[in-house]
Amino acid sequence: MNLELLSIYIANLPLLRERAYLDPGSGSFLIQLLIAGLVGLGFFVKTKWGKIKAFFNRSAAKPDAEKPDDTDQGT
Repeated sequence: MNLELLSIYIANLPLLRERAYLDPGSGSFLIQLLIAGLVGLGFFVKTKWGKIKAFFNRSAAKPDAEKPDDTDQGT
């Protein structure tokens, strides 16, 4: 039964494609969405950069925190 439904769907697939049409306005709208998404992502990263940097510095600084500091010993 599933094979029959699949074959009917595949046979009618060219009919589904005929309805798909992108005019120049749609293409420019998609480009505008892409640019706006990239600008929004850049703005988000810019505003959260301090937290992102602190997160990675914290995880990288943990092994260094366990080492003794040599600057206080030689006076």
